[in-house]
Amino acid sequence: MKDLHTYGLVFQTNWITIHDTDTQGNVPFSANALAKAAGGTPFKRPENGQFRPGSHFQEFFFDETGDTNSLTEAGADFGGFGAIQKLTLKSNADQGALTFFSRATSSPPVLDNVAFWSKDEIVFFDDAGDGLHGQRNLLDSAFLFDLRANCGDPNTPPPLRMLAQGRDTAATLDSGLGSMPGRGFQNEGDNEITGWHLFDGDPTTNGLLGVKNPNPFNSGWRLFYRGQHGDNVTWEILPNSSRDDD
Repeated sequence: MKDLHTYGLVFQTNWITIHDTDTQGNVPFSANALAKAAGGTPFKRPENGQFRPGSHFQEFFFDETGDTNSLTEAGADFGGFGAIQKLTLKSNADQGALTFFSRATSSPPVLDNVAFWSKDEIVFFDDAGDGLHGQRNLLDSAFLFDLRANCGDPNTPPPLRMLAQGRDTAATLDSGLGSMPGRGFQNEGDNEITGWHLFDGDPTTNGLLGVKNPNPFNSGWRLFYRGQHGDNVTWEILPNSSRDDD
């Protein structure tokens, strides 16, 4: 686990098949147990990923959320606070190389949802959960990472915190209900940033995520996101207009 979260190391990868419904049918199975038996690589709670635009689906970035607890015994060196991994696929797509891109610390971010801002910039979103919200006294945010940066260099600037999320009325009520014992209440008391979608409205295969280089606020590209939990409002982010206020 430490090697997987060490800058500069490169791991050769091969896809493994853990279950084939064509030959093994639809009987329920434990994917975790089969992956271990087949020698699959474990990660610290992998959540989401996307192909890098313009890479012809050869570069895939995905995140590990980690333990969502500031008391994690794994620590940053073992991916306890989450991380970003880069998978580069070869032309046959069955083989590739895995490299470690960025590590989170006990401070934010705790990574979950992901979307590309441009071919060289990627946005990852917090999903800390109520426990870590309280431990760090901070709700979720969105962070912009520059893929051209060397995150292993201590002189590299940290990712840009580009959106801070609060609580709407319903999420505020949820945060109080969640602390009441014996209620069986499961909803989290925040407005986790999710459903982030930057697109130009192209319904064809050319509009698939990863085909075109995103161009925010230009050439018909529009940006939406949703605050999950609470009121579940969908928002559109608009560019600042150039005008003089009286």
